[in-house]
Amino acid sequence: MITRPYAVKTIQNERVQISCSARGIPRPTIIWKRKRDGQRLRGRVTTNNTRDGEYVTSTITISRIQTRDAGVYNCTATNKITARPIGREVTLLVQGI
Repeated sequence: MITRPYAVKTIQNERVQISCSARGIPRPTIIWKRKRDGQRLRGRVTTNNTRDGEYVTSTITISRIQTRDAGVYNCTATNKITARPIGREVTLLVQGI
């Protein structure tokens, strides 16, 4: 199971954080990708994962956000038991200055 968010709004040059939580036994692993190119996130993006019981929360932080960073991001959770990954799309909206 993956929980929110669905959309995040921010302003250009700000820092934005987007979190995604999943629950499962065994605990899932969460991977973030940008939908338009399917690439894992890197560069100005850092990822932090925290665990609490059977929950995992993954938070990406994008520094100095630019309008080109706007779009849909995929949060995907997998574990050794699940036959297929479970995902959630998060839309990032960036307003220019």
